[in-house]
Amino acid sequence: MKAYLDILKNCLENGTKSDNRTGIPTIRIPWGATFEHDMSKGFPLITTKFTPLKTISTELEFFINGFTDKKWLQDRNCKIWNEWASEPSWQPLYEKRLNEARKSGIIVTEAKDKEIKESAMSDTRDLGPVYGWQWRHWNGKYVWNPEKPELNYNLDRPGFDQLKNVINTARKNPNDRRLIVSAWNPVDQPRMALPPCHYCWQILILNNKLNLIWNQRSCDMFLGIPFNIASYAMLLLLLAKELGYEPGVLRGNWGDVHIYENHIDQVKEQLSRTPYELPQVAINNENWNGIFNWHADGGYKYLTKYLRHEQLQGDVAR
Repeated sequence: MKAYLDILKNCLENGTKSDNRTGIPTIRIPWGATFEHDMSKGFPLITTKFTPLKTISTELEFFINGFTDKKWLQDRNCKIWNEWASEPSWQPLYEKRLNEARKSGIIVTEAKDKEIKESAMSDTRDLGPVYGWQWRHWNGKYVWNPEKPELNYNLDRPGFDQLKNVINTARKNPNDRRLIVSAWNPVDQPRMALPPCHYCWQILILNNKLNLIWNQRSCDMFLGIPFNIASYAMLLLLLAKELGYEPGVLRGNWGDVHIYENHIDQVKEQLSRTPYELPQVAINNENWNGIFNWHADGGYKYLTKYLRHEQLQGDVAR
């Protein structure tokens, strides 16, 4: 996909080396970039390496439902959130394991402390009020109940359902310029496993086509962005089907565009590959019962085969 590859190439060749919170330096373009794709040209699934649409769509279903229990994802073989958890939930487990290690005579070095902390995060299910929770329960009161993780909000203060509001408003007035959903909520960030990278999206409807724009503050060009492109493309398809429009243009306004130093060799390999024709993806008509009842498992189909190069591995910077 040329639009993505051009930005990736520009970042690699013209970016500036910079430090960041992860400890792994990046090559970055801090004034950002703009990605644009016409959905009539195919589904924007990266072909210069394998990009798992099933995994991406499962996470999107998770967001649409406002879920925050990473076990729900793991049960569906989606491992995107495995290494993250809400700090108020993992901190007690970390302290318990840290004390147990000290009592057993283990010398807790900096490396051992990190190992214990990461294990506590990995074993904690609660992600906190991330992405989809904000989409469905804005300004609500977050609740973590391990017995009923789907009931993750206070019934007396469930919050505002931004996603339903956008859909209902678009039905009444498709020309509305306020069809916006935000995940950026500074008040809730201390409970979030990770502050939102893609923090806001908007739909615009014209000439029987539904267009979607998303804004992203932090853009990991090798690992994260290919997932984000496909996820918002799938969301565009779902919203177009829900509202009865043709898919239009997908646009990404990207802030800090960067490549981690430990991904540079993979990026060079990816840029050396010739892209294949994009697949065509459609939402299945069978059993369609609206976006809120859509399931990633069987909820879409390839109209053409997904031709792509082999997978390229890279560690996530945390």
